Amino acid sequence: MKKLLSSLIALSFCTVAMAQKAEISAAKNTYAIFEVGMQTKASVKKQLETLNTAKASIDKATVHEKTLNSPEAWSYKALIYSAIAVTDTVNMSNADAAFKTAQEAIAKAKELDKEGKEKNNIDNSERNLSIVMQNRGVSAFNKKDYKTAYTSFKYISDVMPKDSLYSMYTAIAANSAQMTDEAIKYYNKTLELNTKNPALYQELGRLYMGKADTANALKVIEAGRALHPNNLNLIYDELNVYLARGQASKQISKIESAIAQEPKNKTLHFVAGVAYSSNKQFDKAEEAYNKALEIDPSYADAVYNLAVIYIDKGNAFINQANALPNTKSNEAKYNALKGQFNAQLTKALPLLEKARELNPKDRNVAKALREVYVKLNKLDKAAELKKQLDQM
Repeated sequence: MKKLLSSLIALSFCTVAMAQKAEISAAKNTYAIFEVGMQTKASVKKQLETLNTAKASIDKATVHEKTLNSPEAWSYKALIYSAIAVTDTVNMSNADAAFKTAQEAIAKAKELDKEGKEKNNIDNSERNLSIVMQNRGVSAFNKKDYKTAYTSFKYISDVMPKDSLYSMYTAIAANSAQMTDEAIKYYNKTLELNTKNPALYQELGRLYMGKADTANALKVIEAGRALHPNNLNLIYDELNVYLARGQASKQISKIESAIAQEPKNKTLHFVAGVAYSSNKQFDKAEEAYNKALEIDPSYADAVYNLAVIYIDKGNAFINQANALPNTKSNEAKYNALKGQFNAQLTKALPLLEKARELNPKDRNVAKALREVYVKLNKLDKAAELKKQLDQM
């Protein structure tokens, strides 16, 4: 009788264990039905019904003492709950709860899966949660809720640390949210994964410049230029760093070398003009802007900057004139200097008018043109332009 009782008890334990393993099998089979439903485009309602059936089975398996330490049970719990989080786009509280449970299940599955047999399910679960966060991130970014977008993209980037796309999205969202340190962190992370995009060096360099950290800005831009030596944006940003340091002369030789390789590149001539002007080499700056305009007569920035060169030259003459003692003996010299002032402004005038045509909404151009009209005594035109400025 004792042997029979022992056999019955053993059979009972075996039956219970088999029943719990059957719950895992039921969850797996039901999840397979859900996958078929996705492929055949079953309704969301039907997909969720299938997932809820799978959920009921896997919940039993992960609490019973015979299967609560089963890596397979937890990997399927992660898979099923993450699928609910992705699929339920109507009941956000249900989706959020499923998301949280899936995270917990992923952590437990990783802890138990010593042999790595459940890696595929775990990876797919994390991918599902990343889809949820991607959708939330894109939606938040489009609504200009940049902090939420940052949090969403950061989740994906941290889960998939080798994916440069999401670390870049995280950096962009952080930058848009004015979270500069976080943006710098994720741009640096992106550059560790992807050195092929010169815009990444440019954005990171500008973030450092925004913090007045010219040392790191220059380090990043130089690294970018080493890989992308002919990228004009990086050339220009490198110049800006040297300008900020008051060291434009250090950049001039690099620009001249680039021009020697690309003499028909209008932007290089323009950048050279900026560098020469910053280094007080105004004649060379004038020559550089004129070369840029020979290549493209409608290059608005070069048109405006050339006009500014003439205005600055004119102002130098009038400042000399105004510094002369007001005596009869200085009258001729004063008039000569004023004549040179007018001559330079006369050279600037058609350039500013052209810049105004090219950029009619640019207030700086309009203001400069109005000032020249006033100084050349073209008061009617100055008054008309004043009206236009008031309406801009």
